[in-house]
Amino acid sequence: MKSIIILVLVATAFATNLAAFEKLEKSKLGKTLLNTIAIQMQTGEPLERIFQTLYDLEDRYQNDQREDDAENKAFQGVCDADLAGLNQELANLEQRDTELQATLDQLQPVHDQKVGQRVAKLAEKALLQKVIDETTAKRQEENDDFEAQREEFTFVSGVLAEARRLFTDNLQAPAFLQKGASEAVHYTPQVFAQVASHLNAAAHKAGQMKHIRTFGKAIKLMAQLAVKAQQYANQELTGRIIQLIDDLQNQLQQAFDLARKTEDSRRQAFEAYNTLLNRDMNKLNSAIANLEAEIQSLADQLAATHSSQDDNTARHEAKTQQRDDRRAECQQAAYEYQQRRSARDGDRQTVSDLIGHLNTNMRDLKEYIAMRVAAGDTDLGQ
Repeated sequence: MKSIIILVLVATAFATNLAAFEKLEKSKLGKTLLNTIAIQMQTGEPLERIFQTLYDLEDRYQNDQREDDAENKAFQGVCDADLAGLNQELANLEQRDTELQATLDQLQPVHDQKVGQRVAKLAEKALLQKVIDETTAKRQEENDDFEAQREEFTFVSGVLAEARRLFTDNLQAPAFLQKGASEAVHYTPQVFAQVASHLNAAAHKAGQMKHIRTFGKAIKLMAQLAVKAQQYANQELTGRIIQLIDDLQNQLQQAFDLARKTEDSRRQAFEAYNTLLNRDMNKLNSAIANLEAEIQSLADQLAATHSSQDDNTARHEAKTQQRDDRRAECQQAAYEYQQRRSARDGDRQTVSDLIGHLNTNMRDLKEYIAMRVAAGDTDLGQ
């Protein structure tokens, strides 16, 4: 019974070892090592040399791993430094963007305020220009009216002068030329007809004028007196007509002097008022020019700040891409390092497991190799 149990245990142990050998053979390195050991066993290679080969291989894996660890640590250290530098650059760019935006937030309201002030000043200028235009137009109308008045007065003065000339040139007594003369004079009947015709024509024209209608009535009255003087041969009436002409001339001159004085007053008032208006206009033009200069300066600053902000944004995007690319590169290197480490750990474990089997299960290993060769495995024992 005891021997049966022993046999069962031995069989169980052999089966367990076979499973372990099969597991080793599933890896490329394990299969290669088993194949190498099989050849060395068949060629009578000393067992110590086989062990030494495996020990050397295990040491090489450990050394390679230490070198890889050091290189990875150094590389990841550089990555950390690079990423820290890039993150700092991004932080600086973000701070710069904040500063630029603060500048824009400060400049834009000032610019808009200046634009509003300019609009208000332009509106004020338009109103002032309207006042200037209206005042100038009114002054031109007043001047035109005065010039028309001058022409009308000149016309009436000429009519009166011509009427007096007709009397003085046609009366036969030279003494009649002197005002207030008491010497008897003689007249020619034709002179009264000429004076009456002349005065009637002038009265009709004067009646259509604006400023001398009153004088037109007086002229018409003189024309009627001239007719009566001719009808009644009234020397006294003739003298009164001459005197009336002289009086009208004096009144006409006084009226014109008053009109001229009024015109001078209006002109002086206009010039004084226009001086004030022009002074205000100059102030407005100066204020508008200053505002336009300030607006242009602010617009230039805004444009430059926007340009700097766009450049800063582009640099931030490029730097972000650079950081992301560098991070991806570092992550890929870390992943590849981990993959190498895992593969190397697996290979080193395979070597370690094989060394363990050689130390404890040499007999079973030899039988396993023999079984595989007998089964026609072309990779073992070749």
